Amino acid sequence: MPTDHEFEDDFARALRDAAELTPDVLPHRLTVGAEAHGRRWRRRRRTAVAGGLATLVLVGAGGFMALGHQATGAVSPGATVSAKLPKLSKDEMVALVTSLLPPGKVSVLAASGTGEGTRPGDADGTGGTLLFDDGSGASIFEYTVERTDLAPEAGAVCMDGFTMPQDSCDRSTLPDGSAVVIDKLRSQQTPGGREWRATWAAPDGRRVSVIEFNGQPAVKNRENPPLSAEQLTAFLTAPAWERVFAALPPLKNAPTKGAPPSPAAASSPTAGPSAAGPTAAELRAKLVPLLPAGATSATPAGTDQADLTVTLDGRTSMVQVGVEPPSARGQDEEKSVEADVPTPLEVHEKLPDGTLVVTNRFGNGKTATDPVLHWTADVYAPDGRHVSISEWNGENGYTARPGTPALSPDQLKAIVTDASWRS
Repeated sequence: MPTDHEFEDDFARALRDAAELTPDVLPHRLTVGAEAHGRRWRRRRRTAVAGGLATLVLVGAGGFMALGHQATGAVSPGATVSAKLPKLSKDEMVALVTSLLPPGKVSVLAASGTGEGTRPGDADGTGGTLLFDDGSGASIFEYTVERTDLAPEAGAVCMDGFTMPQDSCDRSTLPDGSAVVIDKLRSQQTPGGREWRATWAAPDGRRVSVIEFNGQPAVKNRENPPLSAEQLTAFLTAPAWERVFAALPPLKNAPTKGAPPSPAAASSPTAGPSAAGPTAAELRAKLVPLLPAGATSATPAGTDQADLTVTLDGRTSMVQVGVEPPSARGQDEEKSVEADVPTPLEVHEKLPDGTLVVTNRFGNGKTATDPVLHWTADVYAPDGRHVSISEWNGENGYTARPGTPALSPDQLKAIVTDASWRS
């Protein structure tokens, strides 16, 4: 997974320059970028998923919440490294994207050419942010073209309906084995705000992604985003993208055909299910028997994550569990957690075998304590295995509210320290 970046490359400067002309974009894009590229999955689950509620509030000032782009990088089977790739400039990329859009006015807020990456230090993809107006209202339109080491079932997934209100998420498999996902989300900050995400993912790891809004941050300009589901599908599957992929270099350590996904892909926060770790269904199946006696549970609709709605003694909470297999990276993360300054309600406990158990409670932000909305328990084993469980007082993450949750911190701790997670 990527390490922390400071957004000091040309792409970041372009974002800041564009924001001077369109001030609403600045908090939207930089908050998105910081969240997507500056935090790792385990740290988010420990602090920033609670901080995710704060992030929703912060981004809510701009109106929309969106994840940044992440690529773990691979190459099509049989591809070879070329000394001189047919590089596309920023202007050529924007022209190509514009040619695939319906007629309208396009303003470039930020963009990169091939070989310039979608984040600092990357050359495996390209992307941009446009302001597109088809005559019915200007809207933010983001695109990413990248190589990944993800199979279609992991490269194209629905957003978790637990995180954002979701109208629908439709998935289709094309004859060549690629997948298209159209995910229609609603903003909980901007009345009538819409965020539609569309992804095409091929069996060889190629991926094209779009996030479109029905306006600008905090401003609804139209009823729906400009491209319909059919138009999004046509955009994503256009033959023109082959020209872009031909200009994207293969990455180092790219897996060969039949090889398992890389550890980075297995632990990617946006990767979804992976053959390298337990699936969401497997995690839920393991979690249910560990719930306290008398608890009932249900799987929320529209989720690709290991989420459960848990009810006990008349109280209902949303519970989410995650497991990362043993790894050297996990061992490093455990050391980092120990070295960090604890948040106000964070409790560390070192077990005789060296396992670190961390329980925590948060308000609306990682240092907020009043009122408490979110409870977590994490286990960091000496071999790098990480088991985490998070609980929100409410049926989902965006309507969490103060009160007593279904499961206490001690009950969460009992669940994540159960020996069954080691099998």
